[in-house]
Amino acid sequence: MKIKTLTLAIGAAAVLLALSGGTALAQERHDRSDDNGQQAARDWYNQHKDHPPVGFRNEDRLSADEDARLRDGVVVDKHLRRRMHSAPHDLVRHLPPPEHGHRYVVIGGHVAMIDGRNHVKTVIRLHD
Repeated sequence: MKIKTLTLAIGAAAVLLALSGGTALAQERHDRSDDNGQQAARDWYNQHKDHPPVGFRNEDRLSADEDARLRDGVVVDKHLRRRMHSAPHDLVRHLPPPEHGHRYVVIGGHVAMIDGRNHVKTVIRLHD
């Protein structure tokens, strides 16, 4: 009976190890994707800052209070939704593909990935 218990324990440990390794790899890919998206967005913005489209102009920038409300994990409130624009297609082409059911938008000079219910997955801040 002890051999069965030991075998079961070893099997469970192996499964946990495999799952945690997969999670670490997924997180590493996500972090790398975020870095690539950040750099791609900054490069695109630097090429277009002389004639920025709606959402990236100086008059579109967020106040400090609004900027604080735009962060990962929150739902975009009604006020910020009125300031939200679709991300330009030539920018989106350079960003990592959004997750299923998500899209890129521009809010106050920042690029955000949101889902269909306006939950923010990630924010790429182009202005400090």
